[in-house]
Amino acid sequence: MNQPEIKERRGTETLRAPLLKDAGMTGLLILAGRASVLGMFPFGVAFFAACFDKSIAYIGITALCAALMTTAGRYMLVKYLIAALIFWIYTRLAKKRSVVTDAAGVGGAMFLGGAVFLLYNFAGLYDIFILFIEAAVTSVMYIIFKKSQGLMQSRKKRAQTAQDELISISVSAGVMITGLTGIVFPHGISLASIVSVYAVLCMAMYSSLAAAGSGGLCIGFLASMSDPSAVVMMGIFGISALLANLLKAFGRFGAALGFLGGTAVALLYAGNSFTLPVTILETAIGALLFIVTPKKLRVYLNAFFSRSLRIETLSSDVRVKDYLTMRLEKISDAFKSLEECFESASGKRLKTYNKDAASLFDEVADRVCESCPSAAKCWQSEFTRTYKNIMRLLDIIETKGILTLSALPPSFRDRCLRSELFVMEFNHVYELYKKNLVRIGEAVSGRDLVARQYGEISALMDGMAGSINDGFSFREDLEESVVSELDKVGIIAFEVSVIESEQGKIEAYLGVSNGIETGKIEAVLSEVFNTPMAYRAQSAGGLMKFTSCARYSVDIGIRQITCDYTDVSGDCIDSFSTDDYKHYIIISDGMGSGRRAMTESHLTLKLIREFLMSGFGVYTAIDMINSALCLKLDYECFSTIDLLCIDLMTGICEFFKIGGAESIVRRGDSVETVFSVSLPAGMIGDIKIQGQTKRLTDGDTVIMMTDGVSEAGFGTVRTNWLKKEIKMPYDSMDALAQSVIENAVKKSHDSVVDDMTVAAIRLTEN
Repeated sequence: MNQPEIKERRGTETLRAPLLKDAGMTGLLILAGRASVLGMFPFGVAFFAACFDKSIAYIGITALCAALMTTAGRYMLVKYLIAALIFWIYTRLAKKRSVVTDAAGVGGAMFLGGAVFLLYNFAGLYDIFILFIEAAVTSVMYIIFKKSQGLMQSRKKRAQTAQDELISISVSAGVMITGLTGIVFPHGISLASIVSVYAVLCMAMYSSLAAAGSGGLCIGFLASMSDPSAVVMMGIFGISALLANLLKAFGRFGAALGFLGGTAVALLYAGNSFTLPVTILETAIGALLFIVTPKKLRVYLNAFFSRSLRIETLSSDVRVKDYLTMRLEKISDAFKSLEECFESASGKRLKTYNKDAASLFDEVADRVCESCPSAAKCWQSEFTRTYKNIMRLLDIIETKGILTLSALPPSFRDRCLRSELFVMEFNHVYELYKKNLVRIGEAVSGRDLVARQYGEISALMDGMAGSINDGFSFREDLEESVVSELDKVGIIAFEVSVIESEQGKIEAYLGVSNGIETGKIEAVLSEVFNTPMAYRAQSAGGLMKFTSCARYSVDIGIRQITCDYTDVSGDCIDSFSTDDYKHYIIISDGMGSGRRAMTESHLTLKLIREFLMSGFGVYTAIDMINSALCLKLDYECFSTIDLLCIDLMTGICEFFKIGGAESIVRRGDSVETVFSVSLPAGMIGDIKIQGQTKRLTDGDTVIMMTDGVSEAGFGTVRTNWLKKEIKMPYDSMDALAQSVIENAVKKSHDSVVDDMTVAAIRLTEN
């Protein structure tokens, strides 16, 4: 039987010669074998069972014997040697193994070894009770060592460790340090105490506050569990680890100083350094070794702890964002699939309809050639020539619109016995064919538009998912500062929630007692957030809502005159702000004037406002509206879209002109014109949306208008008079808008042949 078959049958490796790499694990086994608790030495057997390579079991058992000989003595050596041998035999014979069965196996081996020992040294029931305890401890330590070994082997691939693995590492470290007990340098300096201090300092320096505290408590207790003062040691190391972590911002010296400070506090409390399990000298040596640790080792420790010893809970806002993002992405995928389905169906329909030319020829042949004596000759023996001639006739009728007898090629007219009837029927069938193609084209176009609608809805969902995932975060750090600062001015906040958006907008929701002046709260919040805050309203939950203020505000003046001074205007204008510090001015001009034009522009404006107020982007909103207008459910519906988006935090303005008239922009002393680059919405399914960006500052002005104003007073340069108008000083934008509309009427010779709308906008820094 070959080696692989032996390994598979036995579930283990055959014995081999030791290697240099086995020295480290052998040293750890010796330390575990030396560790004791209440006079018991179960840790060596547990470590041998969990971590030691059984292919060199003879080395492990020898190391275990050496460790026990230096601590327990020959008196207790037999018990643990028998336990290790029994477990090794178990690994050679067991066919199915797991962590649980192996833990039970090592516990049973420990019990059998102890039972053999009791045959020669039985003192009473207490010994049996202790044996059960030792077997249970061995089983538990097997699981702990096994988890620690798994973490050490995979630490480079892990982002962080589970809580049970963190505890396992701390317990294992404490056991190994206990194995150093008894190694004492001159002046009573304990090696175990020095290593304990060093280990806790490493955890405090490179892990979180919670990990440092729990690690200090755990190592402090386990490192001295063979001593009655283990609880005292645990307290000293726990407090010292917390202080070291708090001062780690000052580097290794700060962490060491914090640990020494914790030990000094314990000394002051005890009043006598001899009563403490660790001395100031031992603490100082451990701290000094930590400070002088080589950089390469520090980098390794930092990488290990940052990947492993970190306990972080996922905050509720992250869970909510992940869940909503997942749901929206699924809905988006569903609409994306519908879009692909409709597009695929449209493509197949078009390919099918391209074959209808052949059916046209068949229909003409059935009507004309069925009873012709030359039908067999034309459509069988001379099929190729006949087919080419008919294709030439199809080119003629598509070019001229109708086929006449004189237009027939001589080769066809001389051969066809029924040329006059053929011309009449060909014209008739071709007319039916064209009508069918028009109907089919409209159906395919409708499918394409519906597919585009589904695509836009899918884009909306993707945008919502992105906004939810990245658009806001809960600032718990600021919440603590708000509570503290409000308390300093005598305001008790019983509920606080601070949300920061991706754009930097801050919303604070406060629950305070009735009668508190909002001005005092605004002042405190403005100082904490370092940005002006203002009270907005009371939320549905009864909390006061405060939001950060924008850097800029918008002064806008609007004037309108209807065509021939009627009661209905085909122009529609709207101005509003959204929660993300954006201000929108939108003008829509319906085709023509009167009630129908008003309906078109009002529908366009209402749709785009709803989309923008809901948080969707301009590109998505315009695409959705354009594809909706292209459906032409009852009649053709065209509207221009002239949209200005102003970022109130930065002053950046973006113009979107879908068939809209020119806009005039004054920035400082310069004046520019912004032109339209696209047809009105609803004319073609795929419009090209292109934003034009300008940066405005305090006092800069914009004039937006419909074509009724821009086309008034044609001269050498159109709108040249508007450039002069915008340079004039005006106290308000209402006055500027009124002046523009009056001059537009004058330049049209006091006749209003089209609806006129103008909006004058000035940016003002708050």
